[in-house]
Amino acid sequence: MADPTIVNILLVDDESRNLDVLESFLDSSNYRLIRAQSAEDALLLLLEGEFAVIVLDINMPGMSGIELANLIKQRKRTQYIPIIFLTAYFQEDKDVLEGYGTGAVDYLTKPINPQILKSKIGVFVDLFCKTRALAATNAALELEVTQRQNAEAALKQANDELEDRVEARTADLIRVNAELRDSEAALRVSEARAKAASQAKDDFLATLSHELRTPLNPVLLLATEAANNPSLPADARTDFETIAKNVALEARLIDDLLDITRIAHGKVALNVHPTDIHAMLRDALAMVREEIDQKQIKVILKLEGNSPIVMGDDVRLKQVFWNVIKNAAKFTPTAGQIIIESAILEDRETLAIKITDTGIGMTPMELERIFEAFSQGDHATQGSSHRFGGMGLGLAISRMMVKLHAGSIAASSPGRNQGTTFLIKLLLQKIPSSAQPVMNGSPAALPHSNTAADQRLRRILLVEDHQPTAAALSQLLTRRKYEVVVAGCLAEARACVSRNNFDLLISDIGLPDGNGCELMAELRGRGNLIGIALTGYGMEEDVKRSQGAGFVTQLTKPVSVQALDGALSAISQRLNGNGV
Repeated sequence: MADPTIVNILLVDDESRNLDVLESFLDSSNYRLIRAQSAEDALLLLLEGEFAVIVLDINMPGMSGIELANLIKQRKRTQYIPIIFLTAYFQEDKDVLEGYGTGAVDYLTKPINPQILKSKIGVFVDLFCKTRALAATNAALELEVTQRQNAEAALKQANDELEDRVEARTADLIRVNAELRDSEAALRVSEARAKAASQAKDDFLATLSHELRTPLNPVLLLATEAANNPSLPADARTDFETIAKNVALEARLIDDLLDITRIAHGKVALNVHPTDIHAMLRDALAMVREEIDQKQIKVILKLEGNSPIVMGDDVRLKQVFWNVIKNAAKFTPTAGQIIIESAILEDRETLAIKITDTGIGMTPMELERIFEAFSQGDHATQGSSHRFGGMGLGLAISRMMVKLHAGSIAASSPGRNQGTTFLIKLLLQKIPSSAQPVMNGSPAALPHSNTAADQRLRRILLVEDHQPTAAALSQLLTRRKYEVVVAGCLAEARACVSRNNFDLLISDIGLPDGNGCELMAELRGRGNLIGIALTGYGMEEDVKRSQGAGFVTQLTKPVSVQALDGALSAISQRLNGNGV
């Protein structure tokens, strides 16, 4: 019998040498690598075995990779197997979308980066194993439920025979009650297993976030540093700025996918406080300003009254406004117009925010599904309209966030090419005069090359197991005249602390031999050591855990150099003000 702990991976390529290369990349005792040199061979193998992922070459003689993928997705047995396409040439957007339409989960261009391929394969293998384990747990739970139903039926039968068989009834009741207790005990075990499976899913999402964010971290750090380096040529700074923007966009897509899951499972906790809605609108508009300026879109602000206050989470509300304004800018043509209005309604308890554009508008059918996750308008299937892009998550998340604030959001449009209006309603809040609304929670970045180390924070212990991130952070901090010692795990960090004194700890939360919060909790009592947490998870519970351990702030990967400078600046200002 085949070892159930070994996972099958199907490699499909008409070239034997390509298959040899793939096997060398993915060689592992946990994988069974199965080769197919034609679409026909692949289909036969899929009928015989169970596969966690398919690595499929697009260009093959006879039946192409795209055609094979279509056949795979038509079969019930194989339709959910993830497919990674391999291609030796650049794909146009329409080709990429065609591939995704057949069920592909990713594209990799030859020559392949082995680490990227292994990382992606690892994610899908892990998901496959967890899905299989969850299915087994559900089957066990169904069996236990059936046993309990059988026990209850036996109890009913014993009660029906009560009058005729008093003595037999007593024996039957004892027997049935014993069975019932056994069934309930087994059911409790099954419920515990189901709870553990649910926790495993949450842990998987956190790990997925960490694994997707961590490789982006050194890229964003170095790109944002170079983009603001006046000693580099303007063309080079522009190129680095483009890299930084796309890394930030990738992180935003990761956040959107995780937000959908968190909200659906009630995992989002709002940090509620008095919030200046006009300030949030202006901040959100500033985040989209570059795209608006590039398209020469005219923006008209009609904000009524003085700073209306809502009890809400300023970060989440800014996310809502950013999604809607970004959507308006995306679908508004060059030289169009966006109007942002606010008004207090007649009940004097509701604030209405209306954002109107002169863009492509929406049909009635599009309006019905505009707030559904992964929903795309009709434009998404109309030829060149693929240029709008997007995953269809922003507005779905916005609606969920507004509902969490006890508000509402709606969209309306006269029709195609007649613009769209979004109307957001939030409850106004009467707050004590002593409560100050949040204006802008973003820390200011320090100047690029003139940022000098605060002498009270001169010696830094950097604990980071991801070597590219550690190297990038060490380089940037050294440029800012800090003395940096790097450790890759808790054991190395403890050894460094035993030999040296440090002013500041910058530590990753997830480390090979433990948790960065453990290290901060150990060191917080030593002098005035201050801590900055680095994490690739970014969930609310992670923020609370790092704060409880003693970290004064947290940076979620991927980290920009502006965020790093801002955190250092905030700590320095805190030292200059009230002390730490």
